[in-house]
Amino acid sequence: MYFKIIIQVLGGLALFIFGIERLSSSLQKITSNKLKSVINILSKRPWAGVFVGMAITAIIQSSSATSVMTVGFVNAGLMTLRQAIGIIMGANIGTTVTAQIVSLKINMLSFPLIIIGFVVFFVGRRRSIKNIGMTVLGLGILFLGMTLMTDALGPIKENQVFKDILLNFAKNPFLGLLVGIVTTSILQSSSATIGLLIAMAAQGLIGIEAAIPILIGDNIGTCTTALIASIGTTITAKRTAFSHLMFNIFGTAIFFILIYVFKLQGFIINFMGGSVPRQIANLHTTFNLITCLVLVPAIRLFEKIIVKIFPGRDIVINKNALYLEKRLIPTPALAMEQAKRELYRVAGVTNEMLNLAVERISKKDTLIEKKLLDREAAVDSITEDIIRYLTNISQNALAYPLSNELTNLLHIAYDIERTGDHAESIMYLAIVKEENKMVFSRTAGEEVEEAHRKASEIYLSLLEGIEENNLEKIKECERLESELDGIVKKVRTNHLIRLQKGECMPLSGVVFADIILHLERIGDLLYGVSRNLLNIG
Repeated sequence: MYFKIIIQVLGGLALFIFGIERLSSSLQKITSNKLKSVINILSKRPWAGVFVGMAITAIIQSSSATSVMTVGFVNAGLMTLRQAIGIIMGANIGTTVTAQIVSLKINMLSFPLIIIGFVVFFVGRRRSIKNIGMTVLGLGILFLGMTLMTDALGPIKENQVFKDILLNFAKNPFLGLLVGIVTTSILQSSSATIGLLIAMAAQGLIGIEAAIPILIGDNIGTCTTALIASIGTTITAKRTAFSHLMFNIFGTAIFFILIYVFKLQGFIINFMGGSVPRQIANLHTTFNLITCLVLVPAIRLFEKIIVKIFPGRDIVINKNALYLEKRLIPTPALAMEQAKRELYRVAGVTNEMLNLAVERISKKDTLIEKKLLDREAAVDSITEDIIRYLTNISQNALAYPLSNELTNLLHIAYDIERTGDHAESIMYLAIVKEENKMVFSRTAGEEVEEAHRKASEIYLSLLEGIEENNLEKIKECERLESELDGIVKKVRTNHLIRLQKGECMPLSGVVFADIILHLERIGDLLYGVSRNLLNIG
């Protein structure tokens, strides 16, 4: 008898989880094109982030998907830790929608939804229609799984041993807490654990007193998905995943103190109202809502605590434009000053890329590659934003001086972006050198360093000139670029002599010559940037 019950409960649970997964996956496909832009636009403030996390999780029916997605955004440098914390807080509230739905007596809808979803999925031609069909089908399977679990648990509601076990959860809340953590960690779904609790409650197998600690433990167990997703990611991404855990541990502490220290269990249960399944669903929502209301005002302090726990600098940088204020576009002169600030920032990033690329020539360190490629992605993303911003400014009626300035700024944006491409090429040449066990002579290594130092001097003069609005320093770029050309000419002559004497291997010579070529091109581009800046005046 009991074996049959276990099989039926596990089968119902499997269908319930599968239904959630299908529902979540299909809804993500329907909304995926808009999710990134919505998250990025609306999560600038903590409360906005909370509402974004709540709305998206309520739509896609998976807090795990939202938290993993958020970790991914942070790992890519598209979102700050503070923004991510707000979204994860909101996701905890949004995920309670599933519990509210399954606590309603709508099990009769399972087969009609399955039939409708099946027909729409197989009849639909377009992918969007098929996704809608799969969404409805997933919801129907979720309800069916819930019905099977509820029906399967019916025969054991009179079993005294089972009652005693559940009674222990009410007497020893820490045992219930542990069960909730472990169960949700295994199932990788807080909705599945809550669904199982509601099914048991519907058969009178568990009271709200025993369900409370399991429900609270469920909120800690659900953090394992984001923690697993953060393995191998950046420090900030790890902080994001850990903030999810800290947030729910803090909420658990609040409720344990209220319920078991201040003895407010009776008040809270009466406040929840309704049947036990409704009380479980309402308490699940209340737990996350109150925790969020308490922590959001202190989100900066919460962020500082997380940073203290995970100290260190990250390899990623912010890939979003920081200074391109859209409200200034109708005022072109002010808007272009913001574009200059952003271009100065991008130039600094490409300078870092050059230093990393040259460092990679002599160091076997894959972290250097990660840092450089992250900066390359940032340069591409921010340059695209700058060009779009300048294009929008050009829609205004511009006098010649402003029109000329805008044209020069566009040229500067393209040239700076190309310097980053050349730095990336140097890095790949360094990898080729390493993989093919090529060796540069000491003289060749010193010549690369000499050319690199001169290119860095051009960068320094340019960046200082922009920062201080000093045209004399910008004019210095012409002299420095001429000196770099002289160094390159000398290096090439010396290189040919070494090749003729057999002091340099031909393949190593090709890589060496290409590195010098890219350093020369960087100097040319930076000189072009200085000329455009001087044209602006």
